[in-house]
Amino acid sequence: MRITLDSSVLIAAYVARAGACAELLEEVLQHHELVLSGHILDEVRRKLTYKLLLPPRLVTRVVQSLSRAATMVETAPLPLDAELLVSVDNDLLVLKRYATVDIVRPGEFWNRVAR
Repeated sequence: MRITLDSSVLIAAYVARAGACAELLEEVLQHHELVLSGHILDEVRRKLTYKLLLPPRLVTRVVQSLSRAATMVETAPLPLDAELLVSVDNDLLVLKRYATVDIVRPGEFWNRVAR
């Protein structure tokens, strides 16, 4: 399955290094295709730099790691090439669907994968 993780999920996965978002990222990387856009990676970079105040070198490594692991697409802000967008952002979740992409919480992702 082609899956996009929004910036909040990606940041939680890297900052916590354990927990639901980290496990979700690991699952996607091992068993699915992670689809990201430059827009999502820019959000990750901004939030890690200005909100969490991480060192620039660490932020660069995180963004480079994600870009190498993902299929990068030009679509911004939401890659329409994916089947799912996993998010914890309520502004996205209320949409439930954008074009052909279902927008789900991490728990719903696990429910779909278990099927």
